[in-house]
Amino acid sequence: MCASYLQRAGLKVVVLERTDRIGGACVTEELFPGFRISTASYSLSLLLPQIVSELGLELDVRIKEPKVFAPFPDGGGLFLWRDEKRTHDEISKVSKKDADAYLPFEELFEEAALRLRPLLTYPATRKQARRAFRQSEVERLFARTVDGSISDLCEEYFESDLMQGLVASQGIIGSAAGPKTPGTAYIYLHHAFGEATGESGVWGLVRGGMGAITTELADRFRAAGGEIRLEAEVASVRLDDRRRASGVDLVSGEELSAPIVCSNADPVRTVGFLRDAHLPPEYLEDVGLMPTKGTVVKVNCALSGLPRFKGMEGGNEPGPEHTGTITISPSIDYLEEGARAAGVGEPAEKMFIEAWMQSASEPDLAPPGKHTLSIFAQYAPYDLAEGDWSTRRDEIGDIVLRTLEEYAPGLTDLVEDRLVLGPPDLEERFGLTGGNIFHGELLPDWLFEKRPATAWHRYRAPMAGLYLCGSGAHPGGGVCGAPGRNAARAVLSDLTAKGDRANT
Repeated sequence: MCASYLQRAGLKVVVLERTDRIGGACVTEELFPGFRISTASYSLSLLLPQIVSELGLELDVRIKEPKVFAPFPDGGGLFLWRDEKRTHDEISKVSKKDADAYLPFEELFEEAALRLRPLLTYPATRKQARRAFRQSEVERLFARTVDGSISDLCEEYFESDLMQGLVASQGIIGSAAGPKTPGTAYIYLHHAFGEATGESGVWGLVRGGMGAITTELADRFRAAGGEIRLEAEVASVRLDDRRRASGVDLVSGEELSAPIVCSNADPVRTVGFLRDAHLPPEYLEDVGLMPTKGTVVKVNCALSGLPRFKGMEGGNEPGPEHTGTITISPSIDYLEEGARAAGVGEPAEKMFIEAWMQSASEPDLAPPGKHTLSIFAQYAPYDLAEGDWSTRRDEIGDIVLRTLEEYAPGLTDLVEDRLVLGPPDLEERFGLTGGNIFHGELLPDWLFEKRPATAWHRYRAPMAGLYLCGSGAHPGGGVCGAPGRNAARAVLSDLTAKGDRANT
């Protein structure tokens, strides 16, 4: 993203990719013969509309319908649809009070999202955020939707365990925190500001998988004259005699000179590239304090057939239970128990799950009659109290599948192949320190001017010529593109101020 903006501005840009594929964690891969799966990131909403417009991206984003299917243990389940009345009728089967409360709850966060969106496009501070929220007529909106816990809001609005757990799950995505932790309301809010589908806060699937986004970016970047080098792993950032960034050294031994270096690596990994730099101790301390050990495990599966959920009429064709996000999060306590287990080094006995089957609405992603199944699950800690991921990976993968199989009997028998990616695997495969999908926690203690370090939130590292353009910078991750766009603007602003933009 950053490279695309800089190349379009007339700079000469080279992208260095550690692996043999572009896209980082936003990729589509043929993990098993004939099965193409979004290996890591799996759904789109947060990509800024102005980015799509400015870069002329042409993406086929299909809104999930239903938005959510939450199966019941005894059969059947709850559907959340795009249609408000249809969703109200569905939730009324669980609780009339909860059905009446669902729209006001969404409106609360939409009001907050309206205040948040303008802050995404520049390095906003907490003070600026509070000022924007004070303009709202909703009392204590900032305290509730940024600093508060998602459980407090869910318990205020909903009475049923199911609705509390289902809604609260969106406040712990990618976090080691449980829903009762202050600040988890912001994680919900972060996932509510998206407009990439054309509807506020609504998520969709990209035709061809998430790799379609980065593939198009790469194609347009190359067409504009940019260069992408694969299997070009960076070992360190080069310094000139004025202690400025002056290029990079590759693991291969090759040296590349450049007056500007932009790092899409997370802040911890970026600091590791600065071996001979004398960085401010307070910067190093803040980067070191940002929690990066994730609790996410991804299980990507090749299925021989269509799973059947208890109590659902099933034929040979996918039903609505297969085309939306399948969510297992039956209560707030369920989530809290998982977070507590991970906190002492154990995987949750029953996982919070978001699963999706893109092949149900896009059959070309799997062989005829077969299906893809990808599962995003929490909580599975980076550091295990007993054993390690090399010895327990399959066991933890079994826990994830077993959790879903309680609602879809016979699921395991359909699995022809699978790839289990725990936090250390996400670290190794995608370069995410600690396996954290956001390059560091999205809780308020690490937002705004504290991301990635206090007073170093303007995409500029404490070394001239070095910039951060990844999810460890404001406003964070989720395939929103904002850090890359904002970092490019910082680079161009600095070059314009120095008058040497045309020579870079």
